[in-house]
Amino acid sequence: MDALPRHPALSPGATWPTLQMWVRREDEHAVLVALAPARGARPEEVLLPCDAALLILLGRIALGSSRAGLYAAHLDEEDPDRRLVLCARGAPGAVRVRGAVSSVADTLYGRTRAAMLAAGALRRASGRDDEAAHWGTLARQLLLAKRSARRGRSVRAVSGGLPTLGRRG
Repeated sequence: MDALPRHPALSPGATWPTLQMWVRREDEHAVLVALAPARGARPEEVLLPCDAALLILLGRIALGSSRAGLYAAHLDEEDPDRRLVLCARGAPGAVRVRGAVSSVADTLYGRTRAAMLAAGALRRASGRDDEAAHWGTLARQLLLAKRSARRGRSVRAVSGGLPTLGRRG
């Protein structure tokens, strides 16, 4: 079996979910990455990671259950496009993404779930059905977490699954 590339976007002609951010570069290195327009920054599509742990963290950030910050770094030093990818804090060359995540929370949630489903499809296409099922489970858990967050956990708001005194989700 062929090993999957480190990041699917490195494969020729491959597409992967992205999030639009504003990037200011100096000497080909990103010095500012922001969620809103910033002086001297240009809009760029920043790739989502393909690592399960990072995608789960992005899902939690999008749903407001994590206060972790967003970071971006170069995808690969040999990438001629010098694309950025969301990454973990402390990754080599990581720059903290500035701006309120709440402004892109819905988009981040959708793109994170799309990345999980795309990772599963890549595994399935390479004959790794068990891994594909795992990625599908992660995407379903994210969907259920969004429904739970939207509905709320208050006993007064939800009784037996039916809305009562609270607002509708």
